[in-house]
Amino acid sequence: MSEPILLSIETWSAWKWQPIVPLLHIYGGCAVLTAVALYAFVRVFPTNRISASLLLVMRLALIASIATVLMGPSRAIARPEQLRRSKLTILLDTSQSMLTNDCDNQSRIGYVTENVIDQEQLRRLAGEFDIEMLAFDTQVRPLYVKKLRTAPEAVAQGHATFLAESVKDAISQVGPKEGDAILVISDGRDSEDTSMQSVANLARSKKVPLYTVGVGGTGSTVDAALFAIPMQDYLLPDEPGGILVKIYHTGLQGLTANVRLKQGNMVDTYPILLGESGVTELQIPIQQPEYGQYQYDVSLDALDRETELANNEQVVFCEVMKRRIRVLILEGQPFWDSKFLAQSLRKDQHLELTQISQVSTEKRETIVSRVENRSSQLPDGEEEWANYDIVILGRGLEHILDDQSAEQLVAFVRKGGGHLIFSRGLPYDPESERGSRLSEIMSTVEPVVWGTGELQELSVELTPSGRSSLWMSPAKIGFDTGEALERLPGFEVMRIVDGEKPGTIVLARAFATTGPQDEGMPAIVSMAYGTGRVAALLGEGHWKWSLLTPENEDLRGFYDTLWSNLVRWMVIGGDFEPGQQVALNLSRATSRLGDPLTAEVFLKKAPAGGQEPSLEFVNPEGHVDQIALHRLPGAALRYRATLEPETAGIHDVHLNAPGMTPAELRKKLNVYDMNLERLLTDSNMLTLKIMAEHSGGSFFLAENTEDLFSQLQHHRISMLTPPKLAYLWDRGWIMTILLIWIGMELFIRRWVGLW
Repeated sequence: MSEPILLSIETWSAWKWQPIVPLLHIYGGCAVLTAVALYAFVRVFPTNRISASLLLVMRLALIASIATVLMGPSRAIARPEQLRRSKLTILLDTSQSMLTNDCDNQSRIGYVTENVIDQEQLRRLAGEFDIEMLAFDTQVRPLYVKKLRTAPEAVAQGHATFLAESVKDAISQVGPKEGDAILVISDGRDSEDTSMQSVANLARSKKVPLYTVGVGGTGSTVDAALFAIPMQDYLLPDEPGGILVKIYHTGLQGLTANVRLKQGNMVDTYPILLGESGVTELQIPIQQPEYGQYQYDVSLDALDRETELANNEQVVFCEVMKRRIRVLILEGQPFWDSKFLAQSLRKDQHLELTQISQVSTEKRETIVSRVENRSSQLPDGEEEWANYDIVILGRGLEHILDDQSAEQLVAFVRKGGGHLIFSRGLPYDPESERGSRLSEIMSTVEPVVWGTGELQELSVELTPSGRSSLWMSPAKIGFDTGEALERLPGFEVMRIVDGEKPGTIVLARAFATTGPQDEGMPAIVSMAYGTGRVAALLGEGHWKWSLLTPENEDLRGFYDTLWSNLVRWMVIGGDFEPGQQVALNLSRATSRLGDPLTAEVFLKKAPAGGQEPSLEFVNPEGHVDQIALHRLPGAALRYRATLEPETAGIHDVHLNAPGMTPAELRKKLNVYDMNLERLLTDSNMLTLKIMAEHSGGSFFLAENTEDLFSQLQHHRISMLTPPKLAYLWDRGWIMTILLIWIGMELFIRRWVGLW
């Protein structure tokens, strides 16, 4: 039980004397004042003995009181926070790497239990601190000491170690109390390889030192494990893609391994040199000519002295979409940007392109590319808009769309799962009558709030969100987009933007070449809207990115790839595949055994007859489970279910959606049983040293913790604020008595006729 904290009671220690001036000055002053008092007494005594004697006594008492006050009598008052007990948070690593038997024939967690946080050590610490025991692996949770004492190995079952995040979480829970500290006991492994410097900086900023105890050594396990995932969520027919293979290995550095890829009857072999880092990556190219889901078996040949062979293979599923992406370009004021954009998209063989342009007041022009058996007129009605996957807007939209068409376009994105791109900023003239009406209708789908006026000659720079976007990823686009935008011309003209809508992600900002250099205005943005997605290039002049000067010849193809990748990113990255009214999305196509995953179902419209979709989950043995789908709040038709595979292998997820296109969807899920915590067991003392030494704490080895208690105790004592001195003259009643005493002496002198 913690001790009560008395905030209103001052706890006094022994008297202390702190003269305000040197003692000789005080003694000299008292002597002079005493001599004056005696002179007055001698002068008056012959005529008025009683009054003279009384006044002498009062004056001597006053002189003595003033001398006492000047001597600085005071007592130390303990601060309220000194009455509190400091808190010690103990964080114990409970990941499965702590089961490694490399501590005197004991597991790491068993050794820690008996030698680092044994009962005697905890008893001593409890005498100095209020102790909170926490366990951490993938998350932080309370640690029950009784269970740790009886079965320590049963506690260490975490499949990963989020060391940095767990310590940050513990730091955030520590209040601003003097003397608090955190003790971290771990083998130093961090599954995310997060920088420990940021953890130490956070602890130092909160004045909470980290004391760390490292346990374990360099493991002798010889093993390898293979992990593989598709590099693209979806592919189009004949589109190149890839599978990313990671080989985690220990004790095998410098050897050459063979990775095999099997698809149907075809088997390809890829030799790979295992590096020193413990993780080696390989990208395997794939390509399929037809629509469907394709299964690839990826395996690693057994290596000499390898301990576990079950984790040497994995199954990967890749989706190939059924048809091309259908794109509609609407341009009411044709200019270079729209012309170059259309030419660029026509080069992509996986797009069906319809371009509708209002060339003049009386003439409308339509150009189609790879379009089969579809109207080339402006869509009219929900079904005709649904023929397209994405709509790209230019300028002068008031010359093409009436109010009804504009409302249908907004519904196409909000309810129909379509996607929209503003390719030249504000797509209509808000000063015109029809443009004003479009402004009212389309305001909800616009990702920014438009201002008035324009800026000329702006440079464009990516934001951190832009650099991490899959649209502009160098792996996807083949160029460093940030560097390319720095070298290429920026926007020629751009309408002023007053702000972004809630939920808008700013991918790039524009900066005027003249004027103040502030944070810039949004230049390229994206936003989710209803069941669709919106993107916008908010300026004009990007057609120049296609015309390259000699020094920028290495950027040839950048403009075409940028636009092609934007279209794919929006359509393939959305909820629905092209041409479908229903979508089944799994949070992962490859999942570790024991990890739950989410299945989400999206409908573009209410199913015919009011029948709700249903979901079945089939395990590798063929057992079928009916999975409950829960409707999510909101106007959109979205459902969610949680899947919890209990066995490793290939599982089938089967969706029935009567009345929708298609009425059935199937997806395969690969569940693997690979535990890197048992594979990569080498301890990492450097991470623990960085955390401790850069936060103001200390690092200890588990076998050498004799000084741990004394250092924690020293920290608590050193952080206590010295007691505050309360001087006697700070008491109001003392001054009141002195003033009353002086007043009485003056009154008596006047009363008896003395001056």
